[in-house]
Amino acid sequence: MSSARSRHARSNQTPDQTRDALGKMATEAPPACRTATGGNCTWRRYLVHFRYDMRYKAVFMVTALFLVWVALQHGPRPRVLHYMWSYGDLVVLPEDEAVSQGAVCLDGSPPGYYLRRGTGKGAKNWIIYLEGGGWCWDVPDCYKRSLTNWGSSKYFKWNFWFDGFLSNSPSVNPDFYNWNVAMLKYCDGASFAGNRTDVVVHEGKQLYFRGRRVLQALLDHLLAHGLDQADRVILSGVSAGGVAVMLHADYVRSRLPARVTYHALPDAGFFPDTRNITGHEHIRTLYQRSFTMQNCSGGVDDDCIKDKTEEMQWQCYIAQYAYKYVQTPMFIANSGYDYWSLWFVYHLRCHPEQCPPEKQDKLEEFHQKILAITSQVRKSEKDGIFLPSCFIHSLTSFGYTWTDYLVSGTSLRDAFHKWYTGKTPAVVANYFDKPYPENPTCPWTIEFYNRVTQRLGAYEFYVQ
Repeated sequence: MSSARSRHARSNQTPDQTRDALGKMATEAPPACRTATGGNCTWRRYLVHFRYDMRYKAVFMVTALFLVWVALQHGPRPRVLHYMWSYGDLVVLPEDEAVSQGAVCLDGSPPGYYLRRGTGKGAKNWIIYLEGGGWCWDVPDCYKRSLTNWGSSKYFKWNFWFDGFLSNSPSVNPDFYNWNVAMLKYCDGASFAGNRTDVVVHEGKQLYFRGRRVLQALLDHLLAHGLDQADRVILSGVSAGGVAVMLHADYVRSRLPARVTYHALPDAGFFPDTRNITGHEHIRTLYQRSFTMQNCSGGVDDDCIKDKTEEMQWQCYIAQYAYKYVQTPMFIANSGYDYWSLWFVYHLRCHPEQCPPEKQDKLEEFHQKILAITSQVRKSEKDGIFLPSCFIHSLTSFGYTWTDYLVSGTSLRDAFHKWYTGKTPAVVANYFDKPYPENPTCPWTIEFYNRVTQRLGAYEFYVQ
């Protein structure tokens, strides 16, 4: 009513009254200006007096727009706002605690993890995430790695951005957004499996292969800081960390209180043991070297080791062979056309639309090898799998891969939800995609391919 009366009163002003009111507005500046100048201020003086204030506001707006632009670079369908706080803070173990257990990174520095505390109903639930980052294949390679954040805590960042399965956004991650997240930093170069007692010296620098002890020490530290009170725990990880999930899932289970509800979600952990398109056993040779160098026989599943001859124990270091020994319920995320494996394992280095005739059938040949490896998951009565036909590596690490890549109309987020909550029995929680190029949600453009392979080409290794 008051606003209506006010409009009516203004409409009844005489022309002279209206002209006087407009003149007053033109000559009297806002209260902020009158206060700043002792009352002697017009609109012109107001604009002059506050010109610097306007510049500051312009700088602020440009900065804000730049931050939004940076956030927009993270994926085709970003969730900008939660990026500002979806971080884990670095925790590095005290040096004396790490050294006393022999639990050190490649360079002898103490290991660490990134932690974001849970809230509300998620305060007693935990995601333990094993970071990925490839492997080092021989002593010189491990020496180079020891000079990076994948081999030394000296180079760890103070915080780490969490997205996808680790996101704290209810819209991106409705089931787990309020859980505790501990991302264990990968700094041993052997999927947390190295267990070599002696120290290796290269170019005057000591190198330590202690990944299994690192895992043990980090779990000890977490158990002393809240993990011992957990109700639910999910062990997850990506790439070399996805392999580590399959290698260590049962060990981690053994370290937790018996009451804990425990599952695993390995991502991008199947790297096929196969000859590449040139006929070489490239990846097998590298795994065998790494396994022996780091003494991984003491850092992988005991049942697997006992089941193999000494010459074949290296297979316990590879997910496709280690999988059958895992007792923990697992939901496996893996691409049927994983770009890391296509590039480094299979050595297929051309976009499907640009491959020469003699390589046209190699892409589907690789896909069939992945299907053969994962057929053992299809037979499981406890495990599920999500296998999209996308040119991608990690599926849990980013919001768009977690929610936007679909198999039979279902995202990884929703498929995992149905399996984890029991809404879909494990025997039918098998999301196998149609072959390339039939999934329209997958990025297979030449531009995307070139962008990815440019990064892959910066890191090269090959064994004849």
